[in-house]
Amino acid sequence: MKIQSLKINQFGKLENQTINLQQHINLIYGKNESGKSTILKFILAMLYGLSKNKNGKNYTDLEKYTPWQEKDFSGKITYTLDNGKTYEVFREFKKKSPKIYNENLEEISKTFTIDKTNGNQFFIEQTGVEEELFTSTIVTMQQEVQLEEKKQITLLQKLSNLVSTGEDNLSYQKIVNKLNKRQLEEIGTRKKSR
Repeated sequence: MKIQSLKINQFGKLENQTINLQQHINLIYGKNESGKSTILKFILAMLYGLSKNKNGKNYTDLEKYTPWQEKDFSGKITYTLDNGKTYEVFREFKKKSPKIYNENLEEISKTFTIDKTNGNQFFIEQTGVEEELFTSTIVTMQQEVQLEEKKQITLLQKLSNLVSTGEDNLSYQKIVNKLNKRQLEEIGTRKKSR
């Protein structure tokens, strides 16, 4: 997947900004409090929505990123999936579900599952990537660089599979083991097969 562009109408301290992203890795840098983390949170909010739960924090994400001058608390993201299909998502953050458009700019929002709690599940259905995995691998916030052991193992396995087979869900070692087992079943022992 490649995120092509972001259009931030208003989100936190950011207002009327368009960001065009380049191929491969994009590095967002700047001084403290310049909006770097807010841009990353905007991407997450566009794809997964803004949480209305405090989850142990003083403020919900919705409260934290609602602009003081609440004129147009919304934005747009354009991205292309690995299959070459391009999508545009427009989201008003006070509403649960966004509007999703295909490459012909036809609205396809209702073709995806709409969960009562989490809203439209379009991005999870398109990519199979849950928000927790996305935040652990694709977007790295300043204070979230460390991964707990379970996430490290999942990430290492997916990277190993990707490097070995070109697919993140196909294990090279499992494929070799299956081939060896089949060889033993069809040809015989390793000594006999040589």
